[in-house]
Amino acid sequence: MTDAVAERPPKPPRPLGRKRRILKQFITFGMVGASGFVVNQAVMVLSNKVTQAVWDFDQYHPFMNIFGSAFNVRWYHVFSVLAFIVANIWNFFLNRRYTFKAKKGTPWVRPMFSFMLVGVFGLLITLLVQTALVNDDSPIALSHSIWDDSTGLRTRAYWGNFIGVIVAIPANFLFNKMWTFRHRPGKGEVRVAHVG
Repeated sequence: MTDAVAERPPKPPRPLGRKRRILKQFITFGMVGASGFVVNQAVMVLSNKVTQAVWDFDQYHPFMNIFGSAFNVRWYHVFSVLAFIVANIWNFFLNRRYTFKAKKGTPWVRPMFSFMLVGVFGLLITLLVQTALVNDDSPIALSHSIWDDSTGLRTRAYWGNFIGVIVAIPANFLFNKMWTFRHRPGKGEVRVAHVG
């Protein structure tokens, strides 16, 4: 005699439970992001201090001209990119472990590549916001009367980076949730047990 026992996949979570789980993930993502922000800002400040000490110039000097135009990539853009790389590696491993709870032994190279690609989108947002806040010709430029670069807390490039990162957080979370760390449920299996 043969009995067929079908194992059904687990029921999807109820919408309220799902919303709570997403909210919890978003909060954890924010906490990881806060630690990543500290790393980001530390790399930004350290990069600026090193260039000032070693090469005697600061974050506002041109790094390179953009195709012979009146526009330049400035050193603060370079520092932001460097800070992004270091902080995103930091954030990837913390998000993988705590926010999206990847199982031990799961591959990390491909998700990290996805995470960094999503991060590039966030970096572009950060750079656009930072440039708009630091460029004197921008209508939303930070005021020199408040942000006069006299101290670290009054440095426009640091505040531009800070505000740019804050603006990019929701986009980073959504893209990472939907792409990098999306849940890929296994297909329901059917097992046949022989009894007899």
